[in-house]
Amino acid sequence: FGTTTEVVMASAGIRFGRVVLMARGAEGVAQSVNFYQNALGLTVIRHTDDWAELACPAGDQSGPQQTPAAAAAGSEASAAAAPSFRLTIKSVESEAHLSTGYGPILTFDVDDMDMTVARCAQMGGKLDGPIQYPAHGKVAALRAPDGYVIGLYEPSVA
Repeated sequence: FGTTTEVVMASAGIRFGRVVLMARGAEGVAQSVNFYQNALGLTVIRHTDDWAELACPAGDQSGPQQTPAAAAAGSEASAAAAPSFRLTIKSVESEAHLSTGYGPILTFDVDDMDMTVARCAQMGGKLDGPIQYPAHGKVAALRAPDGYVIGLYEPSVA
């Protein structure tokens, strides 16, 4: 644990669980899983017609980071046990549950912006404006095929 807040939160039995995205029916869940797994390299932990859970190594961890390819090669148990960001995709039918543009903005730290943007585009993602180049790195926003906003950040090499 890095900060006092993290230590207090963990000792209180509270920790970040997951982000839940809504998708229309089983087909929407399958399409979302396909994008997040194949465009961004998230590891599928569980997947049914109505629900899916994916994992990505958590940011700001000390020590070497496991690549998505290495995580995908590991077992479900090791992926579930590693500190990770969790993304849950839930099937819904109500239009009120599917309002896009007002949901969470998912952000991912990436090692290669150009490669990640290209892979996302191949999987149906669409850039929402040009890639920005502030002094601290590269920043991009895109819409996933399910309509959610995805932020990508590649830190500059110091």
